[in-house]
Amino acid sequence: MENYIWDFDGTLFDTYPAMVEGAFHALNDFGIERPKNEIYRVMKQESMRKLRESYQLEEVAFNQLFHEYERQYQGMSAPFKETEMVLRHLKESGAKHYILTHRVTASTWELLKNFDLADLVEEVIGIDQGFARKPAPDAILHLIDTYKMKLEKTMMVGDRKLDIEAGINANVSTCLYDIDHFLGEIPADHTVANLADILMIKKNTE
Repeated sequence: MENYIWDFDGTLFDTYPAMVEGAFHALNDFGIERPKNEIYRVMKQESMRKLRESYQLEEVAFNQLFHEYERQYQGMSAPFKETEMVLRHLKESGAKHYILTHRVTASTWELLKNFDLADLVEEVIGIDQGFARKPAPDAILHLIDTYKMKLEKTMMVGDRKLDIEAGINANVSTCLYDIDHFLGEIPADHTVANLADILMIKKNTE
């Protein structure tokens, strides 16, 4: 592979602890009390939007509270143990990295810079840039067109069904990063439980 398009939350960075805390406290402000493990499961199997809509909460009001609380717990967020090694190894072998996330672009770059990983990434496309949300392929297609990527040399990597569906919809290879094993059947080309296994996928497909 020459191009890796990465999801961010739960794929490159373990940000779910902070996100769950943010959602837990935001829901509490609306008088809703749910177990944190339940919140996590909905976020992983579906999305934050699904969590909010399941309680019929207004988007702007909920998101404002969620982001305020999430920032308070940002110190809990860090890259997975293998993230830097995998990104650097692939880049040194000639690959390029891009991030497609439902997180705001600036906060994604901030976390990358905090852990000295920003130099490994060509571009971040966040939810604030106006592309349709995954599983729509719009943002992936934008990257493909902008950087003249070959479809057969491009892989979408993510930890949720919507990441894989976005890759399929864009006609690129897909890799599911599954550390929970409760996501069910997801038609990814590859599935790994450790990011380092992506290096073996590259070796086996060359």
